[in-house]
Amino acid sequence: MNKMYFKRFSFYLFIILIFCICIGYSQDNTKYSDNLSSIDVSIQFYNKQIYYIGDPIIIEFQIVNNGTESFLFITSYNKIFTFDFDISTLSNRKVEHSKDYTIQRRKVQPILNDEITLKQNEVYGVRIDISEWFDFKDHDEYIVQGIFYPNLITDPGKKLLSEKELYLNLNPPYTEVLREKIRVEEIKKLKAESLPPYEVIDFILQALIDKDFEKYFLYIKMEKFIMQFDNAKKKYLDARDTDKPEVLDIFKQYLKGENTLESIPFSDTIPTNYEIEKTVITKRDAWVIVIEFFEYGLVTETKRYTYYLHLYGDKWLVENYDVINI
Repeated sequence: MNKMYFKRFSFYLFIILIFCICIGYSQDNTKYSDNLSSIDVSIQFYNKQIYYIGDPIIIEFQIVNNGTESFLFITSYNKIFTFDFDISTLSNRKVEHSKDYTIQRRKVQPILNDEITLKQNEVYGVRIDISEWFDFKDHDEYIVQGIFYPNLITDPGKKLLSEKELYLNLNPPYTEVLREKIRVEEIKKLKAESLPPYEVIDFILQALIDKDFEKYFLYIKMEKFIMQFDNAKKKYLDARDTDKPEVLDIFKQYLKGENTLESIPFSDTIPTNYEIEKTVITKRDAWVIVIEFFEYGLVTETKRYTYYLHLYGDKWLVENYDVINI
C-alpha cells in the first residue's frame, strides 16, 4: 500500500509541476531579459479604412530587436496577457476595456505560455481587434498607444510603450446613404496623405481586393496608366483634349468592371493575396516588386508584378506596371 501511495503521490506531483510551468501568473522571472533599450515596439492599422462603431478595428503590433544580443520574452497564447492598449479621447477621457476582456483576464485557470527569442533584426508581430478588447460606446476621435509586457501583464513594472500613437476617427453606425457621404469626405482626407512607394502599393492592392476603386484611384496617374491598355490607349490618344476626361471616365468604368472596353476583364488582374518583395527609389522615380497570388476556379497562379511610380509634388503615384508568371 505504501508503494502504491508513493506512486500516486509522485504522479500528482508531476501533473502539478507541469501546470505550474504553463501558468501565466508564475513568479519566475529568471527567463526574462532586461535588455529593453534595443527593443522597438510599433503599432499600425492593418488594412486602414473608414471605421464605424461595431466594425472590426485591427491593429498590428510589431516587436523588433535592434540589438546585437538575442531578446527572450514570454508570450501568452491568449494575447491579453502579453499586449494591451491605452486608449483615450482627444479630451483625455479613458476608454474602458470590454466586459468580455475583463472576464478573460479574471478567469482562474492555467494560462498557457510560450517563450520567444528574437535575434538581431528579427520581428515578432500579432494582429489584435481592439473593438473586441475595448468598449467603444461613442463616435469620437481617439488616441491609441500600444503596450507590450515582455514578462506578461502580471509583471506590470516591465513594459514597453509604442513610440507612435495612432489617431482613430470612429464614426457612428450611420445608414448607407450617410455612410457613403462620410466615406467620400474621408477619401478627400486620404488624398492629402503622402505615403512612401511601398505603402502606396500596399494601399492600392488592398483597395483592389476590397473592390474599393475610389481609394484605388487615389494613387493612380490615370493619364499614364491608361497607356498600357490597347483599346483605352487608342481611344484616349484619338480623342480631342476636351474629350480626354470623358475617356478617362470610361476607362475607370472598365477598371470597375462596368464595361468591356478591353478584351480581358480587369477583374482577372485582382489578386487574392500578395507579398511586397522589394522597393527601389532613385530621386523622383521608384519601383516596387510584389509577388501576387491568384485563384481562377481550381487553378492557382503566382505572378511577379513590378509597379513603377513617380513623385508628383509630394505624392508617389503609380504610372504603370509589368508582370511575369512565376
